[in-house]
Amino acid sequence: MCGRYHQHKPIDALALMFEVGEALDEAASFTPRWNIAPTQHAPVVRARADGRRTLSIMRWGLVPPWAPDLSGGARCINARAETAPDKPTFREPVRQRRCIVPATGWYEWQVQPDGTPKRAFTFEPTTALTSAGVFAFAGLWSQWRPRAGGEVVETFTVLTVDANAVAAVAHARMPLLLAASAWTHWLDPGERRVEALAPLVHTPPDAWIQARRVGPRVNSVRNDDAALLDPAT
Repeated sequence: MCGRYHQHKPIDALALMFEVGEALDEAASFTPRWNIAPTQHAPVVRARADGRRTLSIMRWGLVPPWAPDLSGGARCINARAETAPDKPTFREPVRQRRCIVPATGWYEWQVQPDGTPKRAFTFEPTTALTSAGVFAFAGLWSQWRPRAGGEVVETFTVLTVDANAVAAVAHARMPLLLAASAWTHWLDPGERRVEALAPLVHTPPDAWIQARRVGPRVNSVRNDDAALLDPAT
């Protein structure tokens, strides 16, 4: 599960990290975020037909082209990586519309057996994965247009896998994380064989992530500032 995350690196730093050849104009206006919630907009990396990477801003919660409206996107913020190729909503995106969702970390809430309030955690990358401090979540994207006509809305979902031992302290699922060596293969627009992508779908090593408790302010989507990452007191 990944229902809230943060991405506070500047766009130019993301463009450098992901070797983006083209960033759409609206990406330049993205400001650091510490509490990205479903249906909100965030940066996404894709590859054009010629392999060049682009960086654009999309709405979190995948909406397939045939959906009557955008409301279903809130239910499709995540997709199970193991079964997505067989689901009508995700089948074609798995084969043709894969993306990377940059994130400096994600949040999860640990249920307390004594019934006291859940404890919030942030999960962030270690240097065993990257020195840039940014995860590459494996994602899928789609386009939706109102039936009566209007602007195209681009949406995305984050793929999940079984949690490793570090993430399992709070939830049984976690985002599918991609090492830099896997980015080109994952984004390859010419690769449409699900079986060829299967080696990338696995629970990430424990050494790739670290967990920290944070305070309860993150519970509200209205709060969006760097202090959300302060250690819990």
